Amino acid sequence: MQNTILIILIIVLVILLVVMIYLYTKEKKEGHKYKQGMTVQKIYLQNMSHDIRTPMNAICGFSQILCNKQIRDMLSEEEIAEYGVIIQNNTDLLSTLVNDILDISDMESGKYRMNIGTCNVNEVCRRAISTVKYRCPERVNMYMTTNVPDTFTIQSDPKRVEQVVMNYLTNAEKHTDEGEIHVHVSLDENPGMVTFSVTDTGEGVPPENAELIFGRFEKFNTINGGTGLGLPICRKIATQLGGEAKLDLNHKGKGARFIFTHPVVA
Repeated sequence: MQNTILIILIIVLVILLVVMIYLYTKEKKEGHKYKQGMTVQKIYLQNMSHDIRTPMNAICGFSQILCNKQIRDMLSEEEIAEYGVIIQNNTDLLSTLVNDILDISDMESGKYRMNIGTCNVNEVCRRAISTVKYRCPERVNMYMTTNVPDTFTIQSDPKRVEQVVMNYLTNAEKHTDEGEIHVHVSLDENPGMVTFSVTDTGEGVPPENAELIFGRFEKFNTINGGTGLGLPICRKIATQLGGEAKLDLNHKGKGARFIFTHPVVA
């Protein structure tokens, strides 16, 4: 079991790095001199290496503990359950890293498709919250409000709408240590559009970085994990659905507010 897990992780790592190097090199060549791009690429690869190794080491380490009968017999049921949660959390993190890279790759190749159908906007947000809430810091209250009827639907791709909200929530979790993360759905804020917003009480984003954070591979906080692809993916999805993904520059108070608008009538 240990060897199988390790082999799977190595394969994922190799695929991830190959795709990432290709996309990143292409991106930097388009906007900067090659030499400058290579320097920045080196720094980014170092950060990515850390982002990948951290969950991989946790998965391998705690899997070895649980697979060793001698050690396992010394653990309490609570400890076994705790180690299982750690493995699950880090597996999800590694999966997110891989999915971000693959999504960007699909967008580059034109293979990123939308499956339009009936989308219940409130239900999509509730699912997004339930998916990521277990990773929310203990001192942060994550909740949702809405002025949209529960029966209200739009024609869209429910999975992609949920992905945008989830990416916003995951981003908020990384940058909020205490306070709250508030999801809101509104039909009034932008007439003719459904407005999804995620507001946090974290460190916030300087106005001058409002557009930069939606650039590929941009990370202004190297301490927190991630590929720097989540927000660019949100913008791409929003654009393809006829809406917009942006930072709310009019937000007052601590933290940041991210907005995703979607047409009521497609």
